[in-house]
Amino acid sequence: MPEEAARIIHFLNSKNKYELQELEIPDMTSTILEVRRVLTKRNLTLNLEDKCQTMQLAINRFMVKFELLRQKGLPNPLVINDKLMTQEDYNKKIREVARDQINTSSMRGIPTRKVL
Repeated sequence: MPEEAARIIHFLNSKNKYELQELEIPDMTSTILEVRRVLTKRNLTLNLEDKCQTMQLAINRFMVKFELLRQKGLPNPLVINDKLMTQEDYNKKIREVARDQINTSSMRGIPTRKVL
């Protein structure tokens, strides 16, 4: 698309006043500025879409790792209706789970003497 915009700008610059009037272009300068504005917005949009895709890939990789940790016993940070806990509450929950695991892992089963 940048090439096409450059061609449009070159086309407009090569026309005289009468040719532009035939094309119903009253002001060459404002038309060129509009073409440049559209091109700039398009480039910004494409860059934003690329950045969003990159971020989504990173989020997906994180979620895969996070799910593995959850399967190993890490507490779920979701509370109700897919809302996240506050960082303070989640840290407290992790400390409680860790404390419970330490307490229960030191207990031995009575008949088997295996660590629970």
